[in-house]
Amino acid sequence: MIQRYFPQGVAEEEFFCNREKERKLISNSILSHEHIVLVAPRRYGKTSLIAQVLRENDFPGINIDFFFVLSQSEVTKIIAESVSQLINQMLPKSIVAARRIIDTLAQLNPKLIFNLLGQKVEINVKQTTEKSISELLLVLDQFAAKSKVSCVVAFDEFQQIGELKENHAIEASIRHAVERSKYVSYIFCGSNRHLLNEMFSDKNRPLYHLCDLMVLNRISPESYETFLNKLAKSKWNQLILQEVISEIIDITECHPYYINALCRRLWRNDTVPQVSDVLKTWDSYVDQQSSWIISDFSRLTLIQRKLLTALALYPSEEPHGEKFAKFAKMGTSTIQKTLQILQRMDLIYQDQKNFYRVLDPAIAYFIRQHSNQFGSNE
Repeated sequence: MIQRYFPQGVAEEEFFCNREKERKLISNSILSHEHIVLVAPRRYGKTSLIAQVLRENDFPGINIDFFFVLSQSEVTKIIAESVSQLINQMLPKSIVAARRIIDTLAQLNPKLIFNLLGQKVEINVKQTTEKSISELLLVLDQFAAKSKVSCVVAFDEFQQIGELKENHAIEASIRHAVERSKYVSYIFCGSNRHLLNEMFSDKNRPLYHLCDLMVLNRISPESYETFLNKLAKSKWNQLILQEVISEIIDITECHPYYINALCRRLWRNDTVPQVSDVLKTWDSYVDQQSSWIISDFSRLTLIQRKLLTALALYPSEEPHGEKFAKFAKMGTSTIQKTLQILQRMDLIYQDQKNFYRVLDPAIAYFIRQHSNQFGSNE
């Protein structure tokens, strides 16, 4: 069987890299029955991180992805299905014990219909109101309490709820359940920091200050060096040259998704990679992504394209300053306004040294390779 060192999906066990500090914080939060807002751009490994924490601590849990929900009824449906799955994870093996718990909960919640066939529970909701959402989550907590088992619900891409017409009502129903939860810990995950801040930091929103905030940054180069050498030893029985690791880290900018994408290709080879292999493989990979990069780039306004190009060529700690404005050939007020737009669009970010950079290293690399085509500022 072919060993898959850098999975495209959730990274597990020995293929999960570091995040020791974050894993400890999330574990302690769950053990204390507290709740977290976990913010990171898409493809930073939020799902893998949560899955790793659940696995390490043997916590029952479910991930509910709201990315594709378009209405309140869809929110209710996906929560009902997910609560059913999580209850099934925690059901006692004894049918008698399972029936006793289900019967108790059915009496407490007459608006919810429980079907028990063998040891599988399905929850059907008669109505799709925001009250039903609250009831579903409260039922889960009641079940966990009866079973004396703590569990975790992760709401992924939670900012999508804020885009729905009934957003305030849904948020209020979720808050009602979360505030009363004793055995269920909630993790609200999202990739759009601007929208999540509005949901949890605005005094006029129902979820105001409901949870602690955790921002997921990129994994450190030192952690990746140890991780890559461990997998190199497993694959080729030898370590990688330091300059090769440095090239992998520099070219992907420690972006978890792109570290995996590049190394997945390098680890297919029979011999340990050299610097030339890294460059050739990365060039080929970015070229394969060029159609969607060009498509995304073409949707931006001319001013947005100019600023994104300037930041790809010249990451800056002071993009509002005269030096950068001269390089970008843009006015400082225009830069400030456009910068905010690109941040809301998750196209740029501030790194841990407070430099503004293009978020996606493949896009930044492509722009640098084709800067004349996009209007070079040099």
